[in-house]
Amino acid sequence: MTQATQGGAASPQDVQSQNRGGPTAAQQAAGARRPGSENLPELQAALNEARGLDQSGKESDCMDAIQRAKRLGG
Repeated sequence: MTQATQGGAASPQDVQSQNRGGPTAAQQAAGARRPGSENLPELQAALNEARGLDQSGKESDCMDAIQRAKRLGG
């Protein structure tokens, strides 16, 4: 990492990654991971559950599943 960027975005891709809450290319090279990536299967399952509940008209249960997905996503 150069002193000019100091861990900040150095390319358009870095800007997009940071806007989505992810690390820059330099941070990834240093071992950084996207927040919540270790919980990805559980997060996807919670979102799928929320979709099913939404289609069934179970709004309260759907919102509970969404909150669980948010916690898993960091």
